Order: sequence, then structure tokens, then C-alpha cells
Amino acid sequence: MPTTTTLLAGAADDVIQPFQIEGEDVRGRVVRLGPLVDDILHRHAYPDGVASLLAHALAMTALLGSSIKFEGKLIMQAKGDGAVKTIVVDYKTPGEMRGWVAFDQELYDQAVARGVDPGREVPQLLGGGYLAFTIDQGPDTERYQGIVGLEGGTLAECAQKYFEDSEQLPSAVKLSAAQVGGKWRAGGIMLQYLASAGHQHDDDEDDDSWRESAILMASTRDDELVSPEVSPTQLLFRLFHERGVRVFDPIPLDVFCQCSRERIEDVLAQFAGDDMSDMVVDGKIVVTCEFCSRVYDFDPPAQ
Repeated sequence: MPTTTTLLAGAADDVIQPFQIEGEDVRGRVVRLGPLVDDILHRHAYPDGVASLLAHALAMTALLGSSIKFEGKLIMQAKGDGAVKTIVVDYKTPGEMRGWVAFDQELYDQAVARGVDPGREVPQLLGGGYLAFTIDQGPDTERYQGIVGLEGGTLAECAQKYFEDSEQLPSAVKLSAAQVGGKWRAGGIMLQYLASAGHQHDDDEDDDSWRESAILMASTRDDELVSPEVSPTQLLFRLFHERGVRVFDPIPLDVFCQCSRERIEDVLAQFAGDDMSDMVVDGKIVVTCEFCSRVYDFDPPAQ
């Protein structure tokens, strides 16, 4: 059941908070990531700029994935031709996440030496490429995929472009990531205009209401999005208390990974003997999970 903005207490970290502007066809979600994003990033030795991009991607995917109304998975992939080659984030309902990045250290160092400007991380680190969102409902269903070019300065701008081009849905997204007290945190807020069926009122009034909501959302400071001192409901009250905001049941988030010794054994069993021999290093076949960095070692097959 929905609650009102008089109920400001609640979980401040690793949660998605859905909400609606009172009396308007404007809905949204706030995401706040604490231990979850710090855990994922510290499983890898990513430099700060790469870690920050993944933190933004985790927050963005949580905002989008939490809209799924069925059991399934949202997969976000960003592919670029710059220092950062690939970003992958999975959101599995009802609220589990994982992510990883592939990057070129030499190209990254060159980009940092030239200077990476805030708000220009996508062209300066990812370069040209695309952003894809894939909805996977399981092995017996067809996947749905939407793709948009990396045409924004930030992942948030790319996501807005995706909604404009693919969904034709007025949307506004803002993301933030930072280290607070030596630990990574991330946050985000998204607004969408969802016209109710049969809802009739003046188009200019609709436009003004949407613009006002988007302007209020854009006033959110980066530090407010990641602050451990400001819960998502408190943030919403700060932004929309004059207009009225209704909050709904929050969605808790946790880290997951699907790797296991059995899964990897099944994959290795598909390789021919010569290929398996090429994988042997110091008498072992060693496999590292890209998502969680867990290391598995196997004895090579008998000759």
C-alpha cells in the first residue's frame, strides 16, 4: 500500500523508492546504493574513473530494472571504442544486481593524462558505441532489446535519449557516484510522464506540470543523491513537498552472482581436448568470474 510523505523514516541504502507526484501523471523512482555498490567495485581493481562509470551504470540499471512487473532480468550493456570497452550490469527481479567492466589500462591512463571532464565521461572514456537494454524473461521466451547510440556526455543523458527514441516516453534521469569515507556510494532519480488512459486535460497544462517536475528533479545535488544522511523519502520530501508526493513500498537490493563450479565445468566440457590443453597454466585450468572475481581452478583432463 502507498504511504504519504509524512512517513520519512526507512532504509537509506541499497533500496529503490518508487513515488508519484500527487495529482499528476508523473511517476518516478529514487535509488540509493551503499554496501552493494562498494562490494561490487571492491571485488575488482578498477581505477576511480572506471569504478565511477560502473557505479553510475548500476544506479541507472536499478532505476530501469525496478519497473519490470514479471520475473526476469534486465541486462544493460555499453560498448565503446575508447578506454572503456564494455560495461555490463544485470538486474534480476525482485532486486538483485551484479556488474563488471572491461577496459584498456594504457588508453585509460592516456585519457586521464589529457583530463576527463565531469559530465563528459562517456565520450572521453567510452568513446563511440552504443547502449543496449535487454529484457530476458527466461529460456522459453524471446528477448526484447532496445539500442541507442552513446550520444550523451553521461550515462544519464544516454538513458534519456533511449527513452526519447525507443520508448517515446518523456523521461528525466540524474545519477551520481562518489566515495564517502573511503567507501563507494551511488544514487539516482528518474521521472517519467505516464499519461493515464482516458485522462483529459489541457496539453499546455500537462507540459507545464512535466517541466516543473523535471526542473525540481534537476535541482537535486550530487551529494544528496549519495548521502548516507538523507534517506530517499527525505530527498523526495525536499524536492516535491509543495506539490505533494506519494511514496510506495521500497524495493530492497542485494548483490548476486550466478557463477558456480558446476556451471563452469559444464562450459569447459564443451571445449575440445586441444583447446583445453591451451588453457593449462602451471598444471591447472584457472577461471575467474568476470562479475564477482571468484577464482576456480580445475585439473586438466587426462591425456
